[in-house]
Amino acid sequence: MKKILAFISIISIVGVLASCGKEEANTEPKPKTCEQIEPCKTALKYTTYIEQGASDKAYRMETKDENLVSYDNEKEAKEHILSDYKKYQDRQIKKYGLLEYEVIPNKKYVYKFRFEDFRNGEVKNLTVGVSRQNDKYLTNSYIGGALKSDVKYKGAIVPYKKYYSNGLTKEDKATFSPELVENY
Repeated sequence: MKKILAFISIISIVGVLASCGKEEANTEPKPKTCEQIEPCKTALKYTTYIEQGASDKAYRMETKDENLVSYDNEKEAKEHILSDYKKYQDRQIKKYGLLEYEVIPNKKYVYKFRFEDFRNGEVKNLTVGVSRQNDKYLTNSYIGGALKSDVKYKGAIVPYKKYYSNGLTKEDKATFSPELVENY
C-alpha cells in the first residue's frame, strides 16, 4: 500500500513539473497608466486646469517661483476668470488618449492629449511640454501644437508611447487617438 501511494505521489509530482514549462512566463511589466507616471500625471493635471479655466493654477505649474502670480492684483485676476469656471472647477478629464515623447530622457517630455471639451463636447487636442528642474516638473503649453522639431533629440525624432484613460472601448480609442506630432 505504501509503495502504491509513493508511486502515485511521484507520478503526480512529475506531472506537475512537466506542465510547468508549457506556458511561457510573461516577464514584461504591465503597461502603466498616465496617472502612474509623474511627468505624465503633471501634464494631465495642467491640461485639466487649462480646460477648467483655472489659468492661475496652470500658471503656477509653469514657473519655479510659487510666489509669482499671473495678475497684478485680485481685481484683475477676477476679470480674467472664465464666467463658467465655477461650473467646471471640479471636473476632471475622464476620457483621453495621449502620445508621450520623452525628448531628453528623464528631463524633457512632450505630451499630446486628445479629449472631449468640457464646454461644447467636441474632441480637441492640447500639447503640453514638461521639463524636470531639480525635483520639480514645470509645464508649458504649445500654442497651435508642437512641431516635428520639438520631438527631436540629437537630430532624430524620438519614439513615442501611447496611453489611454482606463475603460475606453475600441471606438473611444479611435476617437481619442491623437495624430503623431512628427506629421506636422
